[in-house]
Amino acid sequence: MTAAKKYLNILKEREPERWQGPLTESALTEQDLSEIEKGLGYTLPIPYREFLLSYRMPEDLTVLVSFCGDSFANSWEDTFSREENDYVPRPEYDIGPTVEFEWHNIKGDSGTEFLENLKKEQSAPNGCPCFLEAGFIKLGNVYGYLTYLDLVNGGVVTIHEEGVYDMVIADGVNGDSPSEVRNYMELYRLYICKDFNDFLRLACTGDFLDENEAKFPTPEELERDYSY
Repeated sequence: MTAAKKYLNILKEREPERWQGPLTESALTEQDLSEIEKGLGYTLPIPYREFLLSYRMPEDLTVLVSFCGDSFANSWEDTFSREENDYVPRPEYDIGPTVEFEWHNIKGDSGTEFLENLKKEQSAPNGCPCFLEAGFIKLGNVYGYLTYLDLVNGGVVTIHEEGVYDMVIADGVNGDSPSEVRNYMELYRLYICKDFNDFLRLACTGDFLDENEAKFPTPEELERDYSY
């Protein structure tokens, strides 16, 4: 069993109400993935390939993710409470916030359909940075931070919604230039996951992610280093 299937099975067991039915096998094949790669001009990272070949995913899925560390999550004053089914003020002493991740998946039962939907949804409109052309596939949104899979290095990177406009207006990046967009994202944005399997672990297991270090602390480390 691939890591993708393992994590998605964990998510299905933890959050059965977020799925409309049982897990079903993906219709995509290796040939479809090759077609997608040819159309994008980028090689898909192996963990993402395994994900696309694993199960059919809901197009939109909201999951709870947990962060620790002293970067963007440290400034979030609220945390999601399962008991209240809403956001509540964070306790004075806690490891870090739990928040909703709005996870978006591309629909398509063939390489052609997947690629058409991806380009339709994520190609840059006029005046916006060309993330897809620069090799970034949007995965979703967490607390106002857009989250992308970097097809070049395989990591998962975030940029705040306001930061997208700052990139072009304040920092002078040519939004129509894939190379300028890529250089900016690589140099100035926060890579929260080392690869797509780490993203799946974040989205599916409830494990705390230290977004500064792009790692999952052990229970002992959480108790020792992240409890304040």
